[in-house]
Amino acid sequence: MNLVISITLSLLLALLAFYKKALTNNALFLAFIFSIIITFFGGISSLLILAMVFILTLIASKIKQDKRNKINANILKKHEKKDTMEIIANVATGTLILIIYGLTNNSLLKVVYASIMAESIADSLASDIGILSKKDPINILTFKRSTPGLSGNTSLLGIFASFIGSLIIALIYFIFTPNIMHLIIITLSGTIGNLIDSFLGATLQVKYQCPKCNIITEQETHCNNKTKRIKGYKILDNDIINLITNIIAGLISYIMLTI
Repeated sequence: MNLVISITLSLLLALLAFYKKALTNNALFLAFIFSIIITFFGGISSLLILAMVFILTLIASKIKQDKRNKINANILKKHEKKDTMEIIANVATGTLILIIYGLTNNSLLKVVYASIMAESIADSLASDIGILSKKDPINILTFKRSTPGLSGNTSLLGIFASFIGSLIIALIYFIFTPNIMHLIIITLSGTIGNLIDSFLGATLQVKYQCPKCNIITEQETHCNNKTKRIKGYKILDNDIINLITNIIAGLISYIMLTI
């Protein structure tokens, strides 16, 4: 797509994000740059996929926001505006894939891009919607009830939300490139990727325990005390796990496309 048009369309999306105060200033700038690249190499369909990921994330974050914030305040390391690392974790891999597509003109890479973005929204919806389940989630490894909001947990509501999010992204791709097999691959890649995200969250992602209230959290400080690492690797926080899962979702889709 023409660079001027890419910048113009990306600016409109950035203005929406700025108006909604969804990103920090640095994250907004980085998202704007990624959007230009995505639109320039991937065209309007790729921009619409990116925009839908943002819009669905925004909508989901507003549903019963007070309840979600109350839970996340004790669990998540970050639970307000998205920062630079979150943008890198959820958009950088897809952006890189479209750059490679622009250089190689391998049309399969647009399916891979859509699959990666499907996983990004699947993970967001599984977290934001799943946390509202009336029943406590289960740990994906032990199948025992666990603390809402903690990485590694899953629920039927969360899985359903992740499937719907993946399907929406697949349908946007399908509108521009009608291919039933690609629609299925994108939907499956996003949904399976989200389950892998939960598995990695339960096995490798770092978790801490507060010495005062004993809550298990992803925060390094809680109740004004330094928390103790009880599981996982310190470098593998939620952002890094999301980045890894984006890559895995892309690999899953590429394998399904080429077998």
